Amino acid sequence: MATHRHGPGCRDFRATRRSLFGRAREVIPIPADALDGLAEFERSGGLDRRDLLERGVGLWIGATALAGVTTRSVLEAAMAQAADAPDAPILVSLYLDGGNDGLNTLVPVTDPRYPELRTRVGLDFSTTLPLNDTDEFRWHPAAGGLRRLYDAGQMVVLPAVDYADPDLSHFNSARFWRTGIPEISDIETGWLGRALDVSGGTDNPLQGLGVSYSVDPILAADRAPTASIYDPNDFVLTMNDVWNEGFDEPWRKAIAGEGGSDAIAAVRAGYRTTFDVRDRVAALKLDADQEAPPTPEPYPDSDLGGALRNLARMLGAGLGTRVAAVSSPGGFDTHDSQPDIHAELIGDLGDSLAAFQADLDDRGLADRVLTLVWSEFGRRPEDNESRGTDHGAGGLVMLVGNRARGGIRSEFPGLAKLDREDNLKVTTEFPHLYATILEDHMGIEAGRVLPGVGGTRLPVIG
Repeated sequence: MATHRHGPGCRDFRATRRSLFGRAREVIPIPADALDGLAEFERSGGLDRRDLLERGVGLWIGATALAGVTTRSVLEAAMAQAADAPDAPILVSLYLDGGNDGLNTLVPVTDPRYPELRTRVGLDFSTTLPLNDTDEFRWHPAAGGLRRLYDAGQMVVLPAVDYADPDLSHFNSARFWRTGIPEISDIETGWLGRALDVSGGTDNPLQGLGVSYSVDPILAADRAPTASIYDPNDFVLTMNDVWNEGFDEPWRKAIAGEGGSDAIAAVRAGYRTTFDVRDRVAALKLDADQEAPPTPEPYPDSDLGGALRNLARMLGAGLGTRVAAVSSPGGFDTHDSQPDIHAELIGDLGDSLAAFQADLDDRGLADRVLTLVWSEFGRRPEDNESRGTDHGAGGLVMLVGNRARGGIRSEFPGLAKLDREDNLKVTTEFPHLYATILEDHMGIEAGRVLPGVGGTRLPVIG
């Protein structure tokens, strides 16, 4: 899989990445035919290992541990939830990890201070891409995919979105955006997790999908189960300082016994599950020449392109999914060598989103799915001596989908008057955007998810 070059970033960014691992998950296999529609699942009895081997495993999920959760119970709950609301809206959160430079994504070409502040990373206006409804801004030269979505009326752009008095910390800012609470609080759940607590069920982990190898904190909920999905081809069982799998048989024998304390029994059960999953995955890994089903528009061969391709397939399966979370690979923390790195990231973002939207349209989902593209903050207006930009405020947010009320829908404050830290002034606070999405797209009263949210709403949903 293709990878991106990432700048060194900063200690705060690396610490934030380490801190965002969630709670342990139970592994549940899902048959391949479930990914292409659930009609074939109408069969009696349970699903055992032979069933899964015969039908093929399409994905494995890591679901919040719940008593009695099985493959069959997950699929039955998914079928029921999908049948109850076949046209229910779906929200996708796409996080640009590290702090995207909004000023070089959507370039304020008529602002005279832009070339003054950006003598090292500023873009040549003659190379930027025009918008079809304004001369005040132009797209980054690599943002062809974003431009196509915008010109088609499928994108809302919101400059200068953040929270009041931003502290510019990756850790704090990412936490605030994920919880929906723009201050230090005791709330541990994510705002999408709380949305499922309000409107979801208690028996379908597929209602909330984190397309990743670990738990996305934005989906953390009090009662609603959610799932993280990963690739069985990458699943291996390892042990520190052991460079082959020669420990298999001794460990299998060690966990085969009975008796002992509850703790010993729990350890045995855990290891049995681990070996069982490893055995199933080993038998079901895809061959190198097997490819994903074709799509109307090719996805980039990148981590983000792959994640959105997989998500489109899962959304098309009718699994009762209501919210999903995707994170781009790190790299937007461009303290140095920004021009080449940012161009690659923005090109990948635009092409991945364009392919995703075309895929959703082909599957008949484009009127249901809204994608929120966000980052924990923007970058500083003035560039630095390392040809990069440091942590700023007022990031750029995008909404993509047929229901997005296309255009620039928030105030850009300009670069003539910056805040007291010489950063872009915040004109839109993200809780108000969240409240608008909850009410106008998801049909959920915002106050039930965002405690104390004010009455301000934005004209972003059509």
